[in-house]
Amino acid sequence: MTYIFDARHNASRRRVIKALGASAAALAAGPAFVQSAFAAKPIRIGVISPLTGAWTVYGKAHLAGMQMAVDEVNSAGGVLGRPLELVIADSKTEPRIVVEQANRLIRRERVDFLAGTFSSAERNAAGPVVAAADKVLLYPTFYEGQQQKYYPGACNKNMFMFGPTPSQQVWPHLEYMVKNHGKKFFMIGSDYAWPRVTNEVTKPKLEELGGEVVGEVYIPFNTPQYESVLRDIRNSGADIIFHSLTGSDTVNFRKQFAAAGMKDDFTLWTVDDEEVVTSGLGPDVSAGTFVSFDYFMSIDTPANKAFLKKFREHSGDNALMDTVGVAMYNAGHMAAMALAKSGEVSSAALRKGLKGLTFEDAPQGAVTMRALDNQAVLPSYLMQVREGWTSVDNMFEQVQMFESVEPQDAACSTLPLEA
Repeated sequence: MTYIFDARHNASRRRVIKALGASAAALAAGPAFVQSAFAAKPIRIGVISPLTGAWTVYGKAHLAGMQMAVDEVNSAGGVLGRPLELVIADSKTEPRIVVEQANRLIRRERVDFLAGTFSSAERNAAGPVVAAADKVLLYPTFYEGQQQKYYPGACNKNMFMFGPTPSQQVWPHLEYMVKNHGKKFFMIGSDYAWPRVTNEVTKPKLEELGGEVVGEVYIPFNTPQYESVLRDIRNSGADIIFHSLTGSDTVNFRKQFAAAGMKDDFTLWTVDDEEVVTSGLGPDVSAGTFVSFDYFMSIDTPANKAFLKKFREHSGDNALMDTVGVAMYNAGHMAAMALAKSGEVSSAALRKGLKGLTFEDAPQGAVTMRALDNQAVLPSYLMQVREGWTSVDNMFEQVQMFESVEPQDAACSTLPLEA
């Protein structure tokens, strides 16, 4: 199903009253202002979110982040006198559907650029579409890093990556984990590009620290039972389970892991479970787990507190945000900044404006889009899930953080990527 969302028409009653007041002020200011603020053609953003399917757990925050950014940009007057308008599509967590929706959004809906997709497989499916149409895709998800073999799903001048790579999400925290929790790793992940490449680039760093991988397994999506995997983990001699399962497979594995009484025998470090997934697991299953990401709701900074206040006004007090939703929020704001800086709305202007751009007000801390390879420079946090947590407000305890972590350079045949 397709939805057309205009942030001006999704406001609360309070926002409507505020908007009407702004309209009255605009009328008093004269016809030129009215035409600029309200009669201009919208800038259309095609958003592809996982609203159904295996990754539905992430879909609400994914979409809400972009909706919030659009709302805020429009409330501030839009971009170059034009409002932003969202055209929303459901990926259904299927790369095949992503191809269909990306083509429809570009060719039928005539969007100016795209934002979203969720998995690496979905991003890679969208790659040929945006390359052929010369449309920019703002990609929000934590991912494996850019490698030429995935072109045009990576190393593509029209793709900008707003989520962390393993060099930002894993590397900064390896020394702490090895020093404090052991050198023997058992790696378990979902069977697709992100977990496999994450483990591939983690192994050399682990070896440099004197660590080793004593087991490695990749699980097909929607696997219900894990008895044999749990048996392999028990027999491996591992100290740390390095976990990159996603979606419902995370929940299935983690609940069975806890039920088997294995939580006290191993340290579990996941690069997937933030507030959304951890809430679904519950305190008994999740307590003690280490999690590393660029964003958590529990980050105690003025920027994040202000962001969460707006998010709860937008989505409700019990709504959950995550790293991918925040990346969509950052992408929306940075796209607006880039177009305003460039002075026109086009793919070339968006590419040019994004390169080297910094968003100081990002919820996790300042974010910069690196000009070399269209990858974001981000903070990195290592958290541990508290015993007996009762809400997202007391779910995580910060172990360590790095304010600004450069990603590993993209493994592309030509750098820098074209503007």
